[in-house]
Amino acid sequence: MTKQDEILLYEEAIKTYGIMPQVLMIVEECGELLSALSKYNRCRIEAPEVMTELADVSIMVEQMAVHFGYDDFIKERERKLNRLQNRLQNG
Repeated sequence: MTKQDEILLYEEAIKTYGIMPQVLMIVEECGELLSALSKYNRCRIEAPEVMTELADVSIMVEQMAVHFGYDDFIKERERKLNRLQNRLQNG
């Protein structure tokens, strides 16, 4: 699936379910990821279970980015990646 196909899919999901239900869904998915990471930290689950929750959160983050402004999201993400790179290079 191309990035444009993904964006169209996210737009369709928001149109179908509505933005507020999707906002609640990202909250739920983030909670599930937090729980999975906590369980992973205590050796109660394996990495594949964490990956499932990471994928769910990633999809919801992309939906929110499409709703709130995908281009701005990409710019802010790039800015923060550059900041991380600078911090790592400069100690």
